[in-house]
Amino acid sequence: MEIFNNPENLKKLKGFSDLILEFNLEKYNLFKEISKKYGWDNVYTQDVRYDLLRMVIMDCHIEKGFFTMNDLINITDLNIRSIERFLSKSVQVGYFEKKPGKDKRVVEYHATEKSAHLLKAYLKLTKKGAELFNLDSEDTAELSNLSSSELKNFLDWSEGKI
Repeated sequence: MEIFNNPENLKKLKGFSDLILEFNLEKYNLFKEISKKYGWDNVYTQDVRYDLLRMVIMDCHIEKGFFTMNDLINITDLNIRSIERFLSKSVQVGYFEKKPGKDKRVVEYHATEKSAHLLKAYLKLTKKGAELFNLDSEDTAELSNLSSSELKNFLDWSEGKI
């Protein structure tokens, strides 16, 4: 399919392009707000590589209650020193607590109450994405392996200001 040589095909992509742009603008503004309010360096809230790290962190917290440096290595092309600076800043602003692991050579990072702000941000993005793509609450819940009422409860919880 020759998309760029056919103006009609390009026009059909306009709606999709608008959706993706609106979603990414929402994401940018939400993380910019978090950056200002909680003293994050802008690079940590806007660089997609750190976004991937945050998603891995969230997944590890849900799966095993903590994460380690090893969980974050090789997810992106960030070097270990950059990840260490990110974690140091995260601990400094109170998002995580460092605790010795079962193996004393391994540091475990545990979520704090402040970590809930990150989860709320992703829930807000989920809601915005569902709205943009015209997904009803049942479809969205099914995608996230929740019942509609569970998803509603989580989304209601996330409505507070970040």
